[in-house]
Amino acid sequence: MKLPNIVDISKDRRRLGVVLCALAMLSGCASAPPVADGTAEQTEAGEAEPADTAGLPAVELDSELLYQLLLGELALQRGDFDTAASALHNAAGQARDYRLAERSTRVALRARDFRRAKQSARIWAELRPQDTEPLEIAAMALVEEGKTDEAGAVVEELLTRDPEGRTRTYRRLAELLSRQPNRAGALVLMSELVALDPDNAEVHYARAYLADRLDEADLVVESLDRALELNPASEDAALAKAAHLAGIEGQKESVIEFCETFLDRFPESKRLRLYFARYLVDQDEHARGYDQFTVLADQEPGNADALYAAGLLAIELDRLEDAERYLKANLELRPGNDQIRLYLGQLAIERESYEEAMQIYRAVQSESYYFEAQLSITDLLMETDGTEAALAHLETLHPVNQDEYVRWILTHEQVFRNSKQLDDAKAVLDSAVARYPENTELLYARGLIAAQLNLLEVHETDMRKLLVKDPQNAHALNALGYTLADTTDRYEEAQNLIEQALSIRPEDPFILDSMGWVQYRLGNHTDAIEYLERALTKREDAEIAAHLGEVLWVHGDQERATQIWQRALEKNPENDVLLNTLKKFNQ
Repeated sequence: MKLPNIVDISKDRRRLGVVLCALAMLSGCASAPPVADGTAEQTEAGEAEPADTAGLPAVELDSELLYQLLLGELALQRGDFDTAASALHNAAGQARDYRLAERSTRVALRARDFRRAKQSARIWAELRPQDTEPLEIAAMALVEEGKTDEAGAVVEELLTRDPEGRTRTYRRLAELLSRQPNRAGALVLMSELVALDPDNAEVHYARAYLADRLDEADLVVESLDRALELNPASEDAALAKAAHLAGIEGQKESVIEFCETFLDRFPESKRLRLYFARYLVDQDEHARGYDQFTVLADQEPGNADALYAAGLLAIELDRLEDAERYLKANLELRPGNDQIRLYLGQLAIERESYEEAMQIYRAVQSESYYFEAQLSITDLLMETDGTEAALAHLETLHPVNQDEYVRWILTHEQVFRNSKQLDDAKAVLDSAVARYPENTELLYARGLIAAQLNLLEVHETDMRKLLVKDPQNAHALNALGYTLADTTDRYEEAQNLIEQALSIRPEDPFILDSMGWVQYRLGNHTDAIEYLERALTKREDAEIAAHLGEVLWVHGDQERATQIWQRALEKNPENDVLLNTLKKFNQ
């Protein structure tokens, strides 16, 4: 005799468990009545019996009922939903137990047996008149059968039964109907509800929800406009309209105008303001997004997310005092957020409060940010104590994976580069590239150092290898293009590379600077000045200022060139490119 394997035994046990659970639904017929104080009575095993047994039927578990239960549950386990729906429907009709009626309803829906679903739902509704879900399901089943008139009658009954719950009912129906294949029937039923209750903003909102799920754009707008006409303060309708407009191409200004108008009338609408703030940031309207996040932060001082967003946007907008205020408020709410400490450390460095920055970085202990904080301490030591102290601290760190190793190496390279030890910087990168020859960050860093050392072949090899792996790397395209324009006469090739970079990042000031420089090399001074002025407007960088000044000088505007150089020199008195440019023109 062949014994069943362990898998088969486990399956049988699982099936038996499901059947026993189904049989347990009928335990109310044999259990004692609930204890008078409403608590659960204890069984001999010490487990509490459910107290909610009032009103359960006293039905004998005869052979027919047991058969239908077993047949239904075993069929369900086999995936035979038709047989399961039929058997459980029969059992629910015989037992008149609302729990079994609910199970029968749900199984019938799964089998798409809408006739049995509505019949079981009716039993469920009769036994549990306080439940609204069975009538909702019955209406949905009637819609699927194409009987929208009957479905409407069921919904009227539902609304009569729960007049205070109209909002919930309308929304629940819209959500249920949106899942059904009978789209036309769903819209007909919802339109009938609108006709029955035309002055209720919620039914119009519910129809807009359904229309949106069914891609009926015109009906969405019509319904939302009517909902807002009836209830101008409806934040749900306002959110839905803003989202609908945002999903239409070219409607950015319409979204902004709608949200601003609504928030002017209803300034306490925090959910719409949050949506609007995020939308503005997504649209690169960072200053306007910042304004909305600051209003939220002021309205809700305990809103950590708003404080965080306001802080980060303030950094980007160079509003560093505000950034520090918002991020410190965030840290008070979330003292374990070490990422905030990293930002605060950088802000302290901007204020030249180096001791404070050191204390902030040393307070970072979480595993996710500890290594990054230690690298920031290295940068700080370079600023305060010099190269040897920074390198000594780096040697105390032990990277545990490739990502940490690469950041560790790049920090070494930065320390050497800042101290003008370019050969040492290249040596440490040579060692790292030998270890990870395909790493694009290492290739890019070594390529830049090679360009500074006038090692054109190494620079070009690294950048082209990087571009094979990542053809859309705008920084690599720009670096190679600029180097070719600056150190060779391959101007057309350089221009092509920079144009590719500019198509990827059209507002990048450094790529604009490169385009200006290659135009200068090509003799197109007017174009060169235009690109370089755009670049300097976006970022007051010493090298961009040096380039613009040189083009202006050669073009004949020495007075303006001198003004630009002097302004840059005041802020960057040790920049090599700027100093060499001034020396070149005897300034």
